[in-house]
Amino acid sequence: MIGIIGLLLVGYAFFSGALSSDSISGCVEPVVDRTKEGLANCRGIDKEQIAVATVKAVNWPDTSLGCLKSGMVYAQVVTRGYRILLSYDGRISEYHSDQGDRVIYCQQ
Repeated sequence: MIGIIGLLLVGYAFFSGALSSDSISGCVEPVVDRTKEGLANCRGIDKEQIAVATVKAVNWPDTSLGCLKSGMVYAQVVTRGYRILLSYDGRISEYHSDQGDRVIYCQQ
C-alpha cells in the first residue's frame, strides 16, 4: 500500500511539472489570444489594452483545471494546459485552460 502511494506521488510530481518553454511558445498563442478576446469582450475594453503577465504550462490533476466548484464532479485524469495571467488597468485576471478549447476564469 505504501509503495502504491509512493508511486502515485512520484507520478503526480512528474506530471505536474511545467513543459519546456520551447514546447509552449507556438501552442499557447491561440489560447492566449482567445483568452484576451474573452476578457476584452467581458470588460468592454480593447484587446490591445490587455497585457500577458505570465503563461505557465501546467498539468492539472483533474478536469477542473484547478478551479474546483462545489457540487461538481471532475474526471480524475491529468489534464495538460496553461495558467494564464492577464493584466489590464492595474488588475490581474487568472485563467486556466486545457490544450484544447476550454479556457475558464479562475478566481483564486
